[in-house]
Amino acid sequence: MNFNLLTDPWIPVRMSADGRAKTIGLLELFHRSAQISDLAVSTHERIALMRLLICITQAALDAPDEADEWDGWGNDLEEKTAAYLNQWRDHFDLFGEGPRFLQSHIQDTKDYPTAQIVYDLSTGNNPTLLDHVGDETRDFPAAFLARAILVYQNHFVGGSLASKVKGNGPALKALHSFLIGTSLRETILLNCIDLETLHPTKPGKPVWEGGRESDFLARLCPSPCKLWLVDEGRRIRIDQGHVYPEFEESGIREPSTTIITGRRNGAEANVLLRASIGRGIWRDLHCITVLSKDERKAPLSFLSHFTARHGSEVTFWSGELIKAKDAKILDALESRFTVPWQLFEESGRIRYQSGVVFSEFTESRLKAAVFIYGKTLKHENTPVETSRRHYWNTLDNKSNILLELLKGAGTENDPMGNSTFGKSADPWTTEVRRAARGAYDATCPRRTPRQLEAYAAGLKQFTPKTIKSAPITAQSP
Repeated sequence: MNFNLLTDPWIPVRMSADGRAKTIGLLELFHRSAQISDLAVSTHERIALMRLLICITQAALDAPDEADEWDGWGNDLEEKTAAYLNQWRDHFDLFGEGPRFLQSHIQDTKDYPTAQIVYDLSTGNNPTLLDHVGDETRDFPAAFLARAILVYQNHFVGGSLASKVKGNGPALKALHSFLIGTSLRETILLNCIDLETLHPTKPGKPVWEGGRESDFLARLCPSPCKLWLVDEGRRIRIDQGHVYPEFEESGIREPSTTIITGRRNGAEANVLLRASIGRGIWRDLHCITVLSKDERKAPLSFLSHFTARHGSEVTFWSGELIKAKDAKILDALESRFTVPWQLFEESGRIRYQSGVVFSEFTESRLKAAVFIYGKTLKHENTPVETSRRHYWNTLDNKSNILLELLKGAGTENDPMGNSTFGKSADPWTTEVRRAARGAYDATCPRRTPRQLEAYAAGLKQFTPKTIKSAPITAQSP
Protein backbone atom coordinates (compact mmCIF):
# COMPACT_ATOMS: atom_id res chain seq x y z
CA MET A 1 0.00 0.00 0.00
CA ASN A 2 1.34 3.44 -0.96
CA PHE A 3 0.32 6.63 0.85
CA ASN A 4 2.41 9.80 1.04
CA LEU A 5 1.29 12.68 3.27
CA LEU A 6 2.57 15.28 0.81
CA THR A 7 0.32 14.37 -2.08
CA ASP A 8 -2.40 12.06 -0.76
CA PRO A 9 -5.37 13.76 0.96
CA TRP A 10 -5.52 13.37 4.76
CA ILE A 11 -6.02 16.85 6.31
CA PRO A 12 -9.64 18.14 6.48
CA VAL A 13 -9.88 21.88 5.82
CA ARG A 14 -12.60 24.41 5.12
CA MET A 15 -12.31 26.55 1.99
CA SER A 16 -12.79 30.32 2.24
CA ALA A 17 -14.78 30.81 -0.96
CA ASP A 18 -17.83 28.65 -0.20
CA GLY A 19 -17.19 27.18 3.26
CA ARG A 20 -17.13 23.63 1.95
CA ALA A 21 -14.99 20.99 3.62
CA LYS A 22 -12.21 19.33 1.67
CA THR A 23 -9.46 16.82 2.50
CA ILE A 24 -6.02 17.59 1.06
CA GLY A 25 -2.34 16.69 1.35
CA LEU A 26 0.46 18.84 2.76
CA LEU A 27 1.69 20.23 -0.56
CA GLU A 28 -1.78 21.39 -1.59
CA LEU A 29 -2.44 22.76 1.87
CA PHE A 30 0.59 25.06 1.78
CA HIS A 31 0.05 25.93 -1.88
CA ARG A 32 -3.59 26.96 -1.27
CA SER A 33 -3.27 28.11 2.35
CA ALA A 34 -4.41 31.65 1.47
CA GLN A 35 -7.68 30.19 0.08
CA ILE A 36 -8.34 28.03 3.15
CA SER A 37 -10.21 29.57 6.08
CA ASP A 38 -9.35 26.98 8.71
CA LEU A 39 -8.78 23.35 9.61
CA ALA A 40 -11.97 21.26 9.93
CA VAL A 41 -10.88 18.88 12.68
CA SER A 42 -11.52 17.97 16.33
CA THR A 43 -9.74 19.52 19.33
CA HIS A 44 -6.84 17.08 19.69
CA GLU A 45 -6.34 16.88 15.92
CA ARG A 46 -6.16 20.68 15.68
CA ILE A 47 -3.43 20.86 18.31
CA ALA A 48 -1.37 18.16 16.61
CA LEU A 49 -1.87 19.50 13.07
CA MET A 50 -1.10 23.10 14.00
CA ARG A 51 2.13 21.96 15.63
CA LEU A 52 3.06 20.00 12.49
CA LEU A 53 2.31 22.94 10.16
CA ILE A 54 4.32 25.35 12.33
CA CYS A 55 7.19 22.84 12.47
CA ILE A 56 7.32 22.50 8.67
CA THR A 57 7.04 26.27 8.16
CA GLN A 58 9.86 27.15 10.53
CA ALA A 59 12.05 24.29 9.31
CA ALA A 60 11.65 25.63 5.77
CA LEU A 61 11.80 29.38 6.47
CA ASP A 62 13.83 29.52 9.71
CA ALA A 63 12.77 32.53 11.86
CA PRO A 64 13.39 36.26 12.30
CA ASP A 65 15.99 37.19 14.90
CA GLU A 66 13.67 39.53 16.79
CA ALA A 67 9.95 40.16 17.25
CA ASP A 68 9.97 43.41 15.25
CA GLU A 69 11.28 41.70 12.08
CA TRP A 70 8.11 39.92 10.95
CA ASP A 71 7.30 42.40 8.19
CA GLY A 72 7.71 40.56 4.90
CA TRP A 73 8.64 37.26 6.56
CA GLY A 74 6.73 34.40 4.99
CA ASN A 75 6.17 36.02 1.60
CA ASP A 76 7.82 32.95 0.06
CA LEU A 77 5.91 30.44 2.21
CA GLU A 78 4.48 28.45 -0.70
CA GLU A 79 7.78 28.07 -2.59
CA LYS A 80 10.00 27.28 0.39
CA THR A 81 7.66 24.79 2.06
CA ALA A 82 7.19 22.94 -1.24
CA ALA A 83 10.96 22.70 -1.75
CA TYR A 84 11.51 21.60 1.84
CA LEU A 85 8.78 18.95 1.83
CA ASN A 86 9.95 17.50 -1.48
CA GLN A 87 13.47 17.27 -0.04
CA TRP A 88 12.17 15.07 2.80
CA ARG A 89 9.40 13.34 0.82
CA ASP A 90 10.43 9.78 1.80
CA HIS A 91 9.93 10.56 5.51
CA PHE A 92 6.26 11.33 4.88
CA ASP A 93 5.35 7.85 3.61
CA LEU A 94 2.81 6.10 5.82
CA PHE A 95 3.75 2.55 4.69
CA GLY A 96 6.72 0.81 3.11
CA GLU A 97 10.07 -0.55 4.30
CA GLY A 98 11.89 2.78 4.13
CA PRO A 99 11.43 5.83 6.38
CA ARG A 100 7.86 6.34 7.59
CA PHE A 101 6.07 9.34 9.04
CA LEU A 102 6.62 9.33 12.83
CA GLN A 103 7.31 5.59 12.77
CA SER A 104 10.34 3.43 13.53
CA HIS A 105 10.84 -0.15 12.35
CA ILE A 106 10.10 -2.64 15.16
CA GLN A 107 10.60 -6.39 14.83
CA ASP A 108 9.61 -9.32 17.04
CA THR A 109 7.30 -7.23 19.21
CA LYS A 110 3.68 -7.90 20.10
CA ASP A 111 1.22 -5.96 18.00
CA TYR A 112 -2.17 -4.52 18.94
CA PRO A 113 -5.33 -3.48 17.10
CA THR A 114 -4.66 -0.01 15.72
CA ALA A 115 -7.96 1.15 17.26
CA GLN A 116 -6.14 1.22 20.60
CA ILE A 117 -4.20 4.35 19.64
CA VAL A 118 -7.38 6.23 18.65
CA TYR A 119 -8.87 8.12 21.58
CA ASP A 120 -12.34 8.35 20.00
CA LEU A 121 -12.81 4.59 19.70
CA SER A 122 -13.60 1.84 22.15
CA THR A 123 -10.81 -0.47 23.27
CA GLY A 124 -11.05 -3.60 25.39
CA ASN A 125 -13.71 -3.20 28.07
CA ASN A 126 -14.15 0.55 27.57
CA PRO A 127 -16.79 1.05 24.84
CA THR A 128 -17.68 4.55 23.72
CA LEU A 129 -21.08 5.75 22.63
CA LEU A 130 -22.18 4.02 19.39
CA ASP A 131 -18.87 2.14 19.14
CA HIS A 132 -18.89 -1.35 20.63
CA VAL A 133 -16.40 -3.11 18.36
CA GLY A 134 -13.95 -3.07 21.28
CA ASP A 135 -10.68 -4.97 20.89
CA GLU A 136 -11.45 -6.40 17.46
CA THR A 137 -9.19 -5.69 14.51
CA ARG A 138 -10.76 -3.31 12.00
CA ASP A 139 -9.91 -1.58 8.75
CA PHE A 140 -9.09 2.15 8.66
CA PRO A 141 -8.58 4.52 5.72
CA ALA A 142 -4.97 5.62 5.32
CA ALA A 143 -5.93 9.27 5.91
CA PHE A 144 -7.47 8.32 9.25
CA LEU A 145 -4.31 6.40 10.23
CA ALA A 146 -2.08 9.36 9.38
CA ARG A 147 -4.02 11.67 11.69
CA ALA A 148 -4.23 8.99 14.39
CA ILE A 149 -0.45 8.52 14.50
CA LEU A 150 0.19 12.27 14.59
CA VAL A 151 -2.33 12.75 17.42
CA TYR A 152 -1.07 9.75 19.41
CA GLN A 153 2.54 10.93 19.27
CA ASN A 154 1.58 14.43 20.42
CA HIS A 155 -0.80 13.30 23.17
CA PHE A 156 0.72 9.97 24.20
CA VAL A 157 -0.51 9.19 27.69
CA GLY A 158 0.79 5.69 28.49
CA GLY A 159 -1.52 3.06 29.91
CA SER A 160 -1.70 -0.70 29.50
CA LEU A 161 -1.07 -0.58 25.75
CA ALA A 162 2.36 0.97 26.26
CA SER A 163 3.22 0.30 29.90
CA LYS A 164 6.89 -0.12 29.01
CA VAL A 165 7.03 3.27 27.28
CA LYS A 166 8.13 6.07 29.60
CA GLY A 167 7.22 9.74 29.26
CA ASN A 168 4.31 11.63 27.71
CA GLY A 169 3.63 13.35 24.44
CA PRO A 170 4.82 16.98 24.81
CA ALA A 171 1.41 18.36 23.79
CA LEU A 172 -0.27 16.67 26.75
CA LYS A 173 -1.18 18.18 30.15
CA ALA A 174 -1.54 21.81 29.06
CA LEU A 175 -4.04 24.21 27.53
CA HIS A 176 -2.88 25.22 24.03
CA SER A 177 -3.68 28.57 22.41
CA PHE A 178 -3.18 29.53 18.76
CA LEU A 179 -3.66 32.93 17.15
CA ILE A 180 -6.25 32.83 14.35
CA GLY A 181 -5.90 34.84 11.14
CA THR A 182 -8.23 35.53 8.24
CA SER A 183 -6.86 32.50 6.37
CA LEU A 184 -4.96 29.35 7.26
CA ARG A 185 -1.86 30.94 5.74
CA GLU A 186 -2.06 33.88 8.14
CA THR A 187 -2.87 31.55 11.04
CA ILE A 188 0.26 29.48 10.43
CA LEU A 189 2.51 32.53 10.16
CA LEU A 190 1.01 34.13 13.28
CA ASN A 191 2.01 31.10 15.32
CA CYS A 192 5.64 31.02 14.23
CA ILE A 193 8.11 32.39 16.77
CA ASP A 194 11.17 34.63 16.44
CA LEU A 195 14.51 33.53 17.87
CA GLU A 196 14.63 36.19 20.60
CA THR A 197 11.26 35.10 22.02
CA LEU A 198 12.18 31.43 21.66
CA HIS A 199 15.44 31.84 23.63
CA PRO A 200 16.85 29.96 25.53
CA THR A 201 15.25 27.05 23.64
CA LYS A 202 17.13 26.20 20.44
CA PRO A 203 15.22 25.83 17.15
CA GLY A 204 17.07 22.63 16.30
CA LYS A 205 15.69 20.20 13.73
CA PRO A 206 12.50 18.16 13.26
CA VAL A 207 12.57 14.48 14.19
CA TRP A 208 12.87 13.39 10.55
CA GLU A 209 16.12 15.37 10.39
CA GLY A 210 17.40 13.86 13.64
CA GLY A 211 16.30 16.59 16.05
CA ARG A 212 17.00 16.21 19.78
CA GLU A 213 14.38 15.89 22.52
CA SER A 214 14.92 19.49 23.67
CA ASP A 215 14.81 21.03 20.18
CA PHE A 216 11.87 23.34 19.49
CA LEU A 217 11.14 21.78 16.09
CA ALA A 218 11.57 18.19 17.30
CA ARG A 219 9.04 18.74 20.08
CA LEU A 220 6.48 20.25 17.69
CA CYS A 221 6.20 16.97 15.79
CA PRO A 222 7.33 14.43 18.41
CA SER A 223 7.89 10.69 18.62
CA PRO A 224 7.66 9.58 22.28
CA CYS A 225 6.75 6.13 20.94
CA LYS A 226 8.31 3.92 18.34
CA LEU A 227 5.30 2.90 16.25
CA TRP A 228 5.09 0.56 13.28
CA LEU A 229 1.92 -0.19 11.33
CA VAL A 230 1.49 -3.82 10.24
CA ASP A 231 -1.20 -5.78 8.42
CA GLU A 232 -1.93 -2.78 6.17
CA GLY A 233 -2.64 -0.59 9.17
CA ARG A 234 -5.03 -2.93 10.98
CA ARG A 235 -2.51 -3.56 13.75
CA ILE A 236 0.38 -1.62 15.27
CA ARG A 237 3.59 -2.30 17.19
CA ILE A 238 4.81 0.02 19.93
CA ASP A 239 8.05 0.54 21.85
CA GLN A 240 10.02 3.24 23.65
CA GLY A 241 10.75 6.37 21.64
CA HIS A 242 12.14 9.75 22.68
CA VAL A 243 11.56 10.95 26.25
CA TYR A 244 10.64 14.64 26.16
CA PRO A 245 11.48 16.60 29.33
CA GLU A 246 8.40 18.05 31.01
CA PHE A 247 8.12 21.75 31.86
CA GLU A 248 8.02 21.29 35.62
CA GLU A 249 11.40 19.51 35.63
CA SER A 250 13.20 21.12 32.70
CA GLY A 251 11.66 24.56 32.21
CA ILE A 252 11.18 23.69 28.52
CA ARG A 253 7.70 24.80 27.51
CA GLU A 254 5.61 24.17 24.48
CA PRO A 255 5.17 27.43 22.51
CA SER A 256 1.36 27.43 22.64
CA THR A 257 1.05 26.90 26.41
CA THR A 258 0.52 29.44 29.21
CA ILE A 259 2.52 29.65 32.45
CA ILE A 260 0.70 30.47 35.67
CA THR A 261 1.66 30.62 39.33
CA GLY A 262 0.39 27.48 41.03
CA ARG A 263 1.50 24.88 43.52
CA ARG A 264 3.71 21.86 43.06
CA ASN A 265 4.72 19.47 45.82
CA GLY A 266 3.17 21.84 48.34
CA ALA A 267 5.20 24.88 47.26
CA GLU A 268 4.46 27.83 45.00
CA ALA A 269 5.86 27.27 41.51
CA ASN A 270 5.40 28.07 37.83
CA VAL A 271 3.11 25.51 36.24
CA LEU A 272 1.28 25.21 32.92
CA LEU A 273 -2.33 26.36 32.71
CA ARG A 274 -4.74 23.42 32.39
CA ALA A 275 -8.33 23.26 31.22
CA SER A 276 -10.88 21.73 33.58
CA ILE A 277 -14.13 19.92 32.86
CA GLY A 278 -16.99 22.14 33.94
CA ARG A 279 -14.86 25.29 33.93
CA GLY A 280 -15.15 27.48 30.84
CA ILE A 281 -11.84 28.55 29.32
CA TRP A 282 -13.10 32.17 29.33
CA ARG A 283 -12.55 32.26 33.09
CA ASP A 284 -8.77 32.11 32.49
CA LEU A 285 -8.40 34.67 29.68
CA HIS A 286 -6.64 37.10 32.04
CA CYS A 287 -3.91 34.46 32.44
CA ILE A 288 -3.51 33.64 28.74
CA THR A 289 -2.99 37.32 27.83
CA VAL A 290 -0.09 38.25 30.18
CA LEU A 291 2.41 39.70 27.68
CA SER A 292 5.19 40.79 30.04
CA LYS A 293 8.45 39.63 28.48
CA ASP A 294 10.01 39.41 31.94
CA GLU A 295 7.37 36.94 33.12
CA ARG A 296 6.87 35.24 29.71
CA LYS A 297 3.53 33.80 30.77
CA ALA A 298 1.43 34.09 27.59
CA PRO A 299 1.90 31.61 24.70
CA LEU A 300 5.16 32.43 22.92
CA SER A 301 3.38 33.28 19.66
CA PHE A 302 1.40 35.98 21.51
CA LEU A 303 4.66 37.45 22.81
CA SER A 304 6.33 37.18 19.42
CA HIS A 305 3.57 39.01 17.51
CA PHE A 306 2.11 41.38 20.11
CA THR A 307 3.86 44.49 18.73
CA ALA A 308 2.44 43.94 15.24
CA ARG A 309 -1.06 43.22 16.62
CA HIS A 310 -1.13 46.12 19.08
CA GLY A 311 -4.33 48.13 19.19
CA SER A 312 -6.54 45.70 17.29
CA GLU A 313 -8.91 42.94 18.30
CA VAL A 314 -7.19 39.56 18.60
CA THR A 315 -8.75 36.22 17.73
CA PHE A 316 -7.37 33.01 19.16
CA TRP A 317 -8.36 29.41 19.78
CA SER A 318 -7.70 27.53 23.03
CA GLY A 319 -8.17 23.84 23.73
CA GLU A 320 -6.89 20.77 25.53
CA LEU A 321 -7.23 16.99 25.53
CA ILE A 322 -7.88 16.28 29.22
CA LYS A 323 -6.54 13.13 30.88
CA ALA A 324 -7.11 11.59 34.30
CA LYS A 325 -4.35 10.49 36.68
CA ASP A 326 -4.85 6.87 35.63
CA ALA A 327 -3.90 7.76 32.02
CA LYS A 328 -7.46 7.69 30.71
CA ILE A 329 -8.65 10.44 28.40
CA LEU A 330 -11.65 12.21 29.94
CA ASP A 331 -12.73 14.89 27.48
CA ALA A 332 -11.61 17.55 25.02
CA LEU A 333 -12.41 21.24 25.57
CA GLU A 334 -12.04 24.11 23.12
CA SER A 335 -13.18 27.72 22.65
CA ARG A 336 -12.55 30.52 20.19
CA PHE A 337 -12.33 34.12 21.37
CA THR A 338 -12.16 37.55 19.78
CA VAL A 339 -10.95 39.90 22.50
CA PRO A 340 -10.25 43.66 22.64
CA TRP A 341 -6.65 44.74 22.94
CA GLN A 342 -7.36 46.06 26.46
CA LEU A 343 -7.27 42.46 27.71
CA PHE A 344 -3.52 42.46 26.96
CA GLU A 345 -2.99 45.50 29.18
CA GLU A 346 -2.82 45.35 32.96
CA SER A 347 -5.85 47.57 33.61
CA GLY A 348 -7.98 45.46 31.28
CA ARG A 349 -6.80 42.17 32.78
CA ILE A 350 -7.51 43.43 36.30
CA ARG A 351 -11.04 44.38 35.30
CA TYR A 352 -11.62 41.08 33.55
CA GLN A 353 -10.31 39.11 36.51
CA SER A 354 -12.54 41.19 38.81
CA GLY A 355 -15.53 40.15 36.69
CA VAL A 356 -14.54 36.49 36.93
CA VAL A 357 -14.04 36.78 40.70
CA PHE A 358 -17.47 38.37 41.05
CA SER A 359 -19.07 35.51 39.11
CA GLU A 360 -17.27 32.97 41.33
CA PHE A 361 -18.40 34.83 44.47
CA THR A 362 -21.97 34.77 43.18
CA GLU A 363 -21.62 31.02 42.59
CA SER A 364 -20.81 30.62 46.31
CA ARG A 365 -23.99 32.56 47.16
CA LEU A 366 -25.99 30.30 44.85
CA LYS A 367 -24.55 27.14 46.43
CA ALA A 368 -25.34 28.49 49.90
CA ALA A 369 -28.90 29.30 48.84
CA VAL A 370 -29.52 25.85 47.39
CA PHE A 371 -28.00 24.20 50.44
CA ILE A 372 -30.31 26.16 52.78
CA TYR A 373 -33.26 25.26 50.56
CA GLY A 374 -32.46 21.56 50.84
CA LYS A 375 -31.69 21.75 54.55
CA THR A 376 -35.02 23.47 55.26
CA LEU A 377 -36.82 20.68 53.43
CA LYS A 378 -34.60 18.11 55.19
CA HIS A 379 -33.43 16.66 51.87
CA GLU A 380 -30.42 14.40 52.07
CA ASN A 381 -29.19 15.30 48.56
CA THR A 382 -29.63 18.95 47.70
CA PRO A 383 -29.33 19.92 43.99
CA VAL A 384 -26.22 22.06 44.56
CA GLU A 385 -24.23 20.59 41.68
CA THR A 386 -27.21 20.80 39.30
CA SER A 387 -27.72 24.48 40.09
CA ARG A 388 -24.01 25.15 39.70
CA ARG A 389 -23.95 23.57 36.23
CA HIS A 390 -27.04 25.54 35.22
CA TYR A 391 -25.38 28.76 36.39
CA TRP A 392 -22.07 28.27 34.57
CA ASN A 393 -23.73 26.93 31.42
CA THR A 394 -25.59 30.24 31.22
CA LEU A 395 -22.51 32.39 31.80
CA ASP A 396 -20.36 30.35 29.40
CA ASN A 397 -22.37 31.92 26.57
CA LYS A 398 -22.19 35.46 27.99
CA SER A 399 -18.45 36.16 28.38
CA ASN A 400 -18.65 38.64 25.48
CA ILE A 401 -20.54 40.99 27.84
CA LEU A 402 -17.54 41.10 30.17
CA LEU A 403 -15.14 41.58 27.25
CA GLU A 404 -17.14 44.57 26.00
CA LEU A 405 -16.68 46.28 29.37
CA LEU A 406 -12.91 46.32 28.81
CA LYS A 407 -13.15 48.76 25.91
CA GLY A 408 -12.26 52.23 27.13
CA ALA A 409 -11.04 50.96 30.51
CA GLY A 410 -9.10 53.68 32.29
CA THR A 411 -10.22 56.44 29.89
CA GLU A 412 -12.93 59.10 30.03
CA ASN A 413 -15.08 56.75 27.92
CA ASP A 414 -14.82 53.96 30.49
CA PRO A 415 -18.18 52.11 30.47
CA MET A 416 -17.73 51.20 34.15
CA GLY A 417 -16.75 54.67 35.37
CA ASN A 418 -15.63 54.35 39.00
CA SER A 419 -18.03 51.53 39.84
CA THR A 420 -17.10 47.92 40.59
CA PHE A 421 -18.79 44.63 39.83
CA GLY A 422 -21.53 43.77 42.30
CA LYS A 423 -22.05 47.37 43.37
CA SER A 424 -23.49 48.83 40.18
CA ALA A 425 -26.02 48.11 37.46
CA ASP A 426 -23.43 47.33 34.79
CA PRO A 427 -24.36 44.64 32.21
CA TRP A 428 -22.05 41.98 33.69
CA THR A 429 -23.36 42.38 37.24
CA THR A 430 -26.90 42.21 35.90
CA GLU A 431 -26.20 39.10 33.82
CA VAL A 432 -24.41 37.26 36.64
CA ARG A 433 -27.24 37.90 39.07
CA ARG A 434 -29.82 36.88 36.47
CA ALA A 435 -27.92 33.62 35.82
CA ALA A 436 -27.73 32.83 39.54
CA ARG A 437 -31.40 33.53 40.13
CA GLY A 438 -32.32 31.50 37.04
CA ALA A 439 -30.29 28.53 38.29
CA TYR A 440 -31.90 28.80 41.75
CA ASP A 441 -35.41 28.95 40.32
CA ALA A 442 -34.74 26.03 37.96
CA THR A 443 -33.47 23.69 40.68
CA CYS A 444 -35.51 24.75 43.70
CA PRO A 445 -39.26 24.39 42.99
CA ARG A 446 -41.82 26.30 45.05
CA ARG A 447 -45.12 24.59 44.34
CA THR A 448 -46.08 23.72 47.94
CA PRO A 449 -46.12 25.74 51.16
CA ARG A 450 -43.08 23.88 52.49
CA GLN A 451 -41.19 24.49 49.27
CA LEU A 452 -42.12 28.18 49.40
CA GLU A 453 -40.78 28.42 52.93
CA ALA A 454 -37.51 26.73 51.90
CA TYR A 455 -37.27 28.88 48.76
CA ALA A 456 -37.60 32.08 50.81
CA ALA A 457 -34.99 30.89 53.31
CA GLY A 458 -32.49 30.16 50.55
CA LEU A 459 -33.22 33.40 48.74
CA LYS A 460 -31.80 35.38 51.67
CA GLN A 461 -28.33 34.05 50.80
CA PHE A 462 -28.24 36.23 47.67
CA THR A 463 -28.29 39.41 49.79
CA PRO A 464 -25.80 38.91 52.65
CA LYS A 465 -25.35 41.78 55.09
CA THR A 466 -21.75 42.42 54.04
CA ILE A 467 -19.77 41.50 50.96
CA LYS A 468 -16.04 41.43 51.48
CA SER A 469 -13.86 41.22 48.41
CA ALA A 470 -10.09 40.96 48.34
CA PRO A 471 -8.08 43.42 46.21
CA ILE A 472 -7.68 42.20 42.67
CA THR A 473 -4.31 42.03 40.95
CA ALA A 474 -3.57 40.71 37.48
CA GLN A 475 -2.23 37.38 38.69
CA SER A 476 -2.80 33.81 37.65
CA PRO A 477 -5.30 31.82 39.73
